Amino acid sequence: MKKIGLLLVLLSLLIAACSSGGAEGVESEGNEEQIAATELSPTSEPADDTGLGTEDTVVSSTDDPLQPRERDWRQGNITNPAVTIIEYGDFQCPSCAGFAPLLGRLEGAYPEDIQIIYRHFPLTSIHPNAQKSAEAAEAAGAQGKFWEYHDLLFERQGQWSGLDSAAARDFFVALAEELALDVQQFTTELDEGTHADYVSASEQEAMGLGLPGTPSAIVNGQIIAGESLPREFEAWEAFVKEEIKLKELAARMYKSAPEMTINPDARYVATVEMSSGDTFKIELLPKSAPQTVNSFVFLARSGWFDNITFHRVIPGFVAQTGDPSGTGRGGPGYYIPNEIDTSLSHDEKGVVAMANAGPNTNGSQWYITYGDVSQLDGSYTIFGRVIEGMDVVERITPRDPSRNPYAPEGDTIVRISVEEILP
Repeated sequence: MKKIGLLLVLLSLLIAACSSGGAEGVESEGNEEQIAATELSPTSEPADDTGLGTEDTVVSSTDDPLQPRERDWRQGNITNPAVTIIEYGDFQCPSCAGFAPLLGRLEGAYPEDIQIIYRHFPLTSIHPNAQKSAEAAEAAGAQGKFWEYHDLLFERQGQWSGLDSAAARDFFVALAEELALDVQQFTTELDEGTHADYVSASEQEAMGLGLPGTPSAIVNGQIIAGESLPREFEAWEAFVKEEIKLKELAARMYKSAPEMTINPDARYVATVEMSSGDTFKIELLPKSAPQTVNSFVFLARSGWFDNITFHRVIPGFVAQTGDPSGTGRGGPGYYIPNEIDTSLSHDEKGVVAMANAGPNTNGSQWYITYGDVSQLDGSYTIFGRVIEGMDVVERITPRDPSRNPYAPEGDTIVRISVEEILP
């Protein structure tokens, strides 16, 4: 499952919620002693269905609720989105009414990148009209007008929320007339409870997921429940932009690690050219970390490191790069095992080593130390040392996205060239 790094960082920006009451990113979080690279996993194949939701099939227990389904009501890019937001909502919930325009604005701004899905979670213990409003939306959906009816229910929530059941029913019928639906069909389905089982099944599913209230959402397969949903458009936009970068990176990923092509007896020197025009040089250590150096040389010569940023730069600790997406979550699509040479240590500045998300998960992200951080010894593969231009490294602009997710992009590497010096 992909991590939702940036969105989770932004959870300080909260949206109020209705309670059921009746019922290779950076993982430091302030701990500078971790060097994490959460690699992007290959994306799953997109669904080839339209998701029109015209059949009133009760939710199956075998369906994965964390993923889109054919029965879902979907809008936006339903074939290959960068971001899928599955909302569990309640039409009578004021917070849901506030959340709906935000999602609409987001989908409008990124129509090629976002899929919005709506599922029912009527909080019947506190919202007496929630169940029937959901059934009414389903009846409208049976005539191809789910999203239009969805929007009207939220826009006019204040007009029907406080009505008794009979008056609310009449209001729902009036909305159907306004949308030029077949009112007789709509009324029959509403009065006979044609869609009641589906709505109730969706409610039970939400409760089974442990959702505390509405709105709650599943974002790219991860539950972001209730009050944890960001309320600021800027927070969502930053997250969407990050996911778009990761989607673009996925098209460049390799299926497997490169074959060994380096000469362990040769000397390899990498020249890193910065956008400032400054350069620094890294002597690679093929005898200590042959697979790591081989991968680094391969990626450098293939252009993987061209125009990438230092996405995490912590003075006194490390400067981290190697992710073309700039998110700290990107990798080449393969892993290199740890190659720990106990004769080497992070005990000085200029040490070059691989970031990882645990043992044997080295990808393309690497870092340079700014001092003695020997507490990292034994967990990260050291594969080089800065031999020229450490002053350039020390001038790289500090950047810590765990503390400031809105920070400008980091300083850019234009290219890395590698010279092989034969013995």
